[in-house]
Amino acid sequence: MGRTALLSAAAIIILGAALVFFLRPTPYFPVARIAAPEGVTLSFLQDQAPSETDCQAANQRATAAMLANCKECSLAEARCVDTRPKELGQTAAGAQDMIAAKGLQILITAPPPAAHALCQSLAAGIGASDPTAKCVQAAD
Repeated sequence: MGRTALLSAAAIIILGAALVFFLRPTPYFPVARIAAPEGVTLSFLQDQAPSETDCQAANQRATAAMLANCKECSLAEARCVDTRPKELGQTAAGAQDMIAAKGLQILITAPPPAAHALCQSLAAGIGASDPTAKCVQAAD
């Protein structure tokens, strides 16, 4: 009887571990990239969304204003990744200028003078609706 109880307990533990592994929720991190004139690229990284539909909607919201205000810009990429982008949540200066706001980071790839100006401008615009928005210039 002791052996049967031990085997039953082991089976329950293994089944529980398998269920946790297979039924864990899939993370959806919205990532979008906009190509602008003169080789400027804006990468939008956002906090995790609860579903793929919410993730796609978050990408749409994040890029809609930029695309509406920049006729020469185009959406280069919009996807939902299952791993947290390493830059997301970073608040210290990195290799690129970036805008840090609540739930959103925008990485700016451009020549330094253009990146600095764009960073300040976008942070000010986003700051109208999100007072936490700030420009973090690249480390030199």
